[in-house]
Amino acid sequence: MGKLLLLFVVGFIGLSLRYLFLGKFEMDQLLLLMGFPVAAVLMLWLMKWQHKKDRAFQPEVDDGRMVTRLGDRVSAAPKRVFDGQKLLGEYKRVYHSRWKRVFADIMDTPGKWFLNLAFSSEDGHDIVLKGKNENSLRGANEWLIFSNNDEVGSIKMDYSVKNVAKLKESLYLNYHDHTYHYQSFGIGSKTVIHRDNPKIGEGKRAEVGNLIYELDVDDTYKEEDDVLFMGFVLFNYHFSQ
Repeated sequence: MGKLLLLFVVGFIGLSLRYLFLGKFEMDQLLLLMGFPVAAVLMLWLMKWQHKKDRAFQPEVDDGRMVTRLGDRVSAAPKRVFDGQKLLGEYKRVYHSRWKRVFADIMDTPGKWFLNLAFSSEDGHDIVLKGKNENSLRGANEWLIFSNNDEVGSIKMDYSVKNVAKLKESLYLNYHDHTYHYQSFGIGSKTVIHRDNPKIGEGKRAEVGNLIYELDVDDTYKEEDDVLFMGFVLFNYHFSQ
């Protein structure tokens, strides 16, 4: 939506300058330009529809996995997380300034810009993923993890040459003296989580093309599954999975 409005403003300025300096004006160009705000209104309606779908999401079956619906990736509207069919809580995107939300909407990869996430569980446990150096021109590549306002860990993207060459997407989540490695091979691929060396979890879209994401974590690590799930959500935001 923001990108369409930006194109309208730039195009309108261009038409105005063309008329002022060259004395040329073409109605068909103006009519074409007016299509951008109309399309922006349609995009706004679609976004609000996605808000409602995310907010009202309820798993149809209980397969024992953590699931969420991630349709809208730009707004700060809340989304629900379930373990099977049990509601665990809600998470949302957090912006520290209104202009950052507008800027993220304009960019091709909104998940990489000014990304902060806040999770509130039904039992009162709060988790915040706060970006470090989020004003960088490249967007944040590191985050701090806060649990009930106490700093308990960090997240860092892995943009090593080896991963880039093999089209791998990778991040490391450090939490309570343990390191968890998230890795995927691109859009639509499974996201595998390792701790040290063993595989402890796997996340994916429930079906190709839909907006429901699920994460299956080994029972041994269930006490950490809320943090691991938020790492999985951030992974999908950042890499546009």
